This record gives sequence, C-alpha cells and structure tokens, in this order.
Amino acid sequence: MSTATFDVGSDGTVKARLVFASAEALAGMPLQDDDLQAFILHGVDVAADGSSCVPTFEGVSVTEVDGLVLSASYACPGSLQGLGEIAVTLYYLSDLAPGHREIARITAGSATSEAVLSGDRRAIALRLPEGARRAAREARKSTERKTAALVTVTAAFAALMAGLFAWRWRATRLGSKG
Repeated sequence: MSTATFDVGSDGTVKARLVFASAEALAGMPLQDDDLQAFILHGVDVAADGSSCVPTFEGVSVTEVDGLVLSASYACPGSLQGLGEIAVTLYYLSDLAPGHREIARITAGSATSEAVLSGDRRAIALRLPEGARRAAREARKSTERKTAALVTVTAAFAALMAGLFAWRWRATRLGSKG
C-alpha cells in the first residue's frame, strides 16, 4: 500500500507527494535520483481541464518509518478559480505488483476527492465547485471593465492634452503677430 496526495494551489500549481515503503520495488527500478525522477515525470500525469500540466521533480526523501517520499510539482494553465477539473493518472500502477493499492487524494481548497487505485483503476479526478469558476469569470469581467475604464480615461486625457497644446500653440502664434 502506498499513498499519493495532490494539493492544488490557488495559482493552479499542483504539489504532489508520493509515499512508498522503501522495501517496495518500484517496477524493478533502482532507487537512484535520475531513475526516480523519470519514474515521476513519466509515470504520473496531472491534467487541468484536459490539458497536461508541466511536471517538475522536486526530490526524494525518507520518512521516519522507512518510507520513500517522492515530491513533484505540476504547473497547470490558469488559476484554481478558473479550472473546472483536475485529473491525475498514475501510469506506474500498471507496472507494480497486481495486489498493490494506492490511496490517492486530490485537494483544492475545501474540495477533496479520494480513491483507492490499482493497476486496473489508475485515475482520480476532482471536479472543482462552480462557485470557484464563477468567481474567476467575475474577476476576469471586473479586470476587463477596469481596463476599458483606464483606456477611456487615457483617451480623454490625451484629447485634453491635445486641446491644450493646440490652444497654447494658437495663443503663441497670435501673440507673435500682435
């Protein structure tokens, strides 16, 4: 039995922590950093709304009770509020012993999905609450309104400055004739 936790940050980055018994064979892989990095980068897929997130291996450590901890992060497009679903597929489960089970959890804010995975069932997903997506849309609309207002104010200021420049130029021109 092993565990995999995926915590979705507000910026859309997913932090992964996979814990195995150190005596457990990871698909017959030697326990060297380069091999463990390949195991994580190619054996785990994190997707946000169907688009794969960019993985980064963050390291390996050992727990107090003889467990091997693999850490990674996944840069997903968008922010938590803009996402509809986070899905994780643990491809490496197909290469582990048939009886191997993995307790997997995805957490994003107050939303959580948890499942027991195996070589036959390798995926878990978390559908994010509509409220988070609605908040993101409202924030986008607010930003668009602020941008439109800024453009309007900038255009009005430019028109004012052009008018003042024209008035000053005309006054200077008329003053030089007198």
